Amino acid sequence: MISPKKRYQQLKQEAMRLMRSGDLQHYLHKLRELHEMRRSTPGLRGLAGGAL
Repeated sequence: MISPKKRYQQLKQEAMRLMRSGDLQHYLHKLRELHEMRRSTPGLRGLAGGAL
């Protein structure tokens, strides 16, 4: 099983790729996933990741 922090990093990388490719709809969806993951996972609440 993948750790929450590792999954968070993967989602963040996917979001960066989508942003660079200009796929706004999927990029916003990934940002929403990141936000929900940070909100629901106690160990990730401090990871604000200011500059995605």
